[in-house]
Amino acid sequence: MSKDAKISCICHALAALVLAALLIVATYYDLAISKAIGDQSNFYGQFFAVYAEYPSYLVAPLCGGVFFYNARYLGTRASRIAFAVFAVVVCYAGWLIFGLSSTKLAEPPHLSAFAALSAALYTALVLALGRLVPEQTMRRLFKFAVFAVVFLLVALVVIRIMKAGWCRMRYRDMLKEGNFDGFTPWYRPMAGREKLSETYSYTSFPSGHSSSIVHIYLVCVLCDVLPSMRKRWLKYTLYACATALCVVACVSRIVNCAHYLSDVVVGAGLTYLIFYGLKYIFFRDGKYTFGEITE
Repeated sequence: MSKDAKISCICHALAALVLAALLIVATYYDLAISKAIGDQSNFYGQFFAVYAEYPSYLVAPLCGGVFFYNARYLGTRASRIAFAVFAVVVCYAGWLIFGLSSTKLAEPPHLSAFAALSAALYTALVLALGRLVPEQTMRRLFKFAVFAVVFLLVALVVIRIMKAGWCRMRYRDMLKEGNFDGFTPWYRPMAGREKLSETYSYTSFPSGHSSSIVHIYLVCVLCDVLPSMRKRWLKYTLYACATALCVVACVSRIVNCAHYLSDVVVGAGLTYLIFYGLKYIFFRDGKYTFGEITE
């Protein structure tokens, strides 16, 4: 086993132990922790309530640009045109979803028009900037982009299914009620539970924001994909920074009264497990590109 592989095994083992320990703590003190540090007026919590989802929002539009510039390498003219159109749709749809979700930038009834216009402008910008990326680099990014989009979709589906199955009431909604009768432990799914109010969101477990911030680890994979970034110190630095950012963002969700400790532990931990599993499937044996690419 190589030195990097040993370090990776040690780090993942330690991370698994920490997450398991936190989940045990959450089993007994979920509600108490939220009561102790929850503060919806806190700027730290409000900041990450907006920006923690950005890493996942940016996957589709940026990968759409990579798809567009790789369409030229397909076999027939018809397939090249079809894939280029698909790439533009992916890019535009990604920016559109981003715009519709960014209620801090525009409010209804103008949100839809703002999102549609900004999506078109950002799509044009991505495609224009893509021309500045060297051809060999863009080709190397193709398999990475496919991996990133698959990771995004799998993580999204898994988290949404679990949210629907658990139907856990958020801490902030219990604050509105003035009591904690709606609290349920993380290990007890409540699918089909009777809702106290249609205005409340019964989607606390697992945390979507904590899942979204884990997409920042995609940047770390570039250290394997791009020869210019294959530096051990850079790879370790990026993983350390990504981990620190994930921890800070996850804690912010508890501070913001949106989630409990168990919500963020499972949301982030499960999404990272999906990330690492797909990373192994896509890039096993060190194959980071589709076919051979000469430098």
